[in-house]
Amino acid sequence: MSKQIANQKIVAEQLKTLDALRGKKIVVTQIVSTIRSLPVHKVNIKSLGLTGIGKKKEHLLNPQIEGMLRKVIHMVKISEVS
Repeated sequence: MSKQIANQKIVAEQLKTLDALRGKKIVVTQIVSTIRSLPVHKVNIKSLGLTGIGKKKEHLLNPQIEGMLRKVIHMVKISEVS
């Protein structure tokens, strides 16, 4: 399996998770650096409160946060607050 296909599967799983957690409290973890990324992605990561790889931030999943996450879904990991 190529790396690109593996990344596509991870993104698809993240999108399913995002749909399932609508309206709940989530933890967003940055897993990729913003170096060499698009300016829009850098702004969205900063708006989510993430400042570096491994940093976490809690959010209530509303439409505004969901839109930002969909832009940078390949750069973050999403999980439900337990």
